[in-house]
Amino acid sequence: MKYLKIFVLISFILFSVNASAEFYKYTDEDGNVRFTDDINQVPEEQRSKIRSYVESQSEEVPEQETTQESPEKSEQQANVPDSSENEAAEGSLEELKSRIDAIKEEVEQAYAALLKEKEQLSEDKKKVKTREQVENYNKRIESYNIRGQDFIKKQKERDALIDDYNARIMKKNTKEKTQ
Repeated sequence: MKYLKIFVLISFILFSVNASAEFYKYTDEDGNVRFTDDINQVPEEQRSKIRSYVESQSEEVPEQETTQESPEKSEQQANVPDSSENEAAEGSLEELKSRIDAIKEEVEQAYAALLKEKEQLSEDKKKVKTREQVENYNKRIESYNIRGQDFIKKQKERDALIDDYNARIMKKNTKEKTQ
């Protein structure tokens, strides 16, 4: 039983992952400063003025800052797109948003299932007495850990899609601002 506790503890430590997030700061109509991680919650008229913050430092931060701080460069380089290009971009944004929503729903369901299973495993842990029960319990823990890894992969996929979506929105807003 002692080894089982050590195994579970090590499993949780190994599967804990640092989370980094991009968030935005804006001022609402009442003059209150707001922070959000979803660019869609920022009013459209303020999207061109918002500042993007990254929680953990990476190589991408300086690149983001330079693109946001030099609108004159982007104005000089911007080409006015035709209307079919705008419509295609709108369609692809809507498709991407619906895909993000679908993955978000999957992630939420998987998280709820993992929490429920974790509670059940905690209850069953108290009932384990024989060697056969311990082996069966360990197999269930291994299966739970694999599903946990799949859950983390799905979260990373969702986060990558959200980052792509936010980048496209920022690019679209920059183009609209330059026109």
